[in-house]
Amino acid sequence: MRITKIILVVLMFSALLACASAEVKSTTSSTGATAADFTLPDQDGKLWTLGEVLKKHRAVVLAFYPKDDTGL
Repeated sequence: MRITKIILVVLMFSALLACASAEVKSTTSSTGATAADFTLPDQDGKLWTLGEVLKKHRAVVLAFYPKDDTGL
């Protein structure tokens, strides 16, 4: 049991070390850049348009979560 834990810790450390040394791609965006207007449905099927939402709010967070068991 103890050997298994040691092996697991070594594997986790190796994975973290590999991730830490990997190159990170970063893109810069211009502050104040305008996003293209789009319309998407929410989880209830209600359509939301970016332009309409921004009339009431300063910022928007768009999150995507594929449905469970859809193969996406």
